Amino acid sequence: MRRASLRTLFALLLAGVGFGLAQAAGACEIPAPVATIDPPGFYDDAAGYAREAKPMRNFIAKLNASADKSDWSCALDQLQAWAKADALMGRITGYQGHYERSWAGTDFAMVLLRMPADFRERHQAQIGAIAPWLERIAVATRNAEAINHLHNNLVYWAGLDLTAIGTVTGNSDLINSGLLRVREGIRDIGPDGALAREVKRGNRALHYHTFALIPLVFAAELVQRRNIDLYRENDHAIGRLAKLVTDAVIDPASFTRITQVKQDLFPWTLQDELCWMEPYYAHVHDPKLPALIAPRRPFSEWRLGGNVTAAWGAALPGH
Repeated sequence: MRRASLRTLFALLLAGVGFGLAQAAGACEIPAPVATIDPPGFYDDAAGYAREAKPMRNFIAKLNASADKSDWSCALDQLQAWAKADALMGRITGYQGHYERSWAGTDFAMVLLRMPADFRERHQAQIGAIAPWLERIAVATRNAEAINHLHNNLVYWAGLDLTAIGTVTGNSDLINSGLLRVREGIRDIGPDGALAREVKRGNRALHYHTFALIPLVFAAELVQRRNIDLYRENDHAIGRLAKLVTDAVIDPASFTRITQVKQDLFPWTLQDELCWMEPYYAHVHDPKLPALIAPRRPFSEWRLGGNVTAAWGAALPGH
C-alpha cells in the first residue's frame, strides 16, 4: 500500500475513534445504584461524611446535569435505573442518612417536575415505574423519628420531600403529611421573622434561617396548584422570615437584633442557598430582590433538581 493511502487509512481510523469517543461522551451515564445512605453526621466526622455521601451525591450531580441540559430521556433512564434497584432504601443505623435520603427524594421529584408536560405525557409508563420507589422514600422520611423529633429545619425539608413526591405521584396523603410539617415551620416563625430553634444554633443561626426558608418557599409554590396559599398563613409568616434573611444579606449587622453572636457562614449560605429568592420574587416582586438575585444567577441547588433559575426564575427589571 502506498504511503499516501496509509495516511488516508490512518486518518479514517482516527476519525472513527474520535466518533466513538464523541458517542461515548454523549451517552447517558448512570452511576451504580447505592443500596443505602448511612454516613456519619456532617458535624461529627466531616471527612467520613464526604466519603460516604459521595456516591449518592455523584448520582444526583449526573441527574441534575441531565436536567440542566434538558436531556430528559437520560434523566428518566437514570431515575428508572435507581428505582429498579430500590436504591437508598437499605437500613440506616445513624441519623444523617435519614436527612440525606429526604433531600435526595426531594431532588428526584423536582427533576421530574422540571420535565415538560408533553414529555411527561409521552413517558407515563416510565414515570409510573419510578413512582412507587419515590413513594417508599417519602414514607420512610415521614416515619423517620430521627427527623420527626427535631422540630426544626429538617422537619420542614421532610415536608418538602413529601409534598414534592406527592405532587409528582398524585398522592394526596403524602402531600397532606408534607403540609403538616411545612405548616409546623410556618407556625414556628415569630413576629420578628425569627425561628427560635434556629436562633439556638449560635454562630450558625443566620445560615439555618436561610436553610429553613428554602423548603417553606418551595412547598408554598408547589401547593398553589391545589389552591392552598401558605404565604398567607400565620399572618404572612414566610414573608417575615424572607425579610429577615433579605435584610441580613443586605446588611449583616441587622441580624444582631436576633442574636448578638457573631455569625459564621458557609461559602454557599449567601450564594446557592438564596435560591428561594427565585420563586419568591416571581411571586411577590419584592423590589429589594433583583439586585441580590442578578449577580448570583444561576442559582444551583443539588436538593432541588439543579438549576433553580432555569426552573423557577422570573425576568428581572433592567436585565
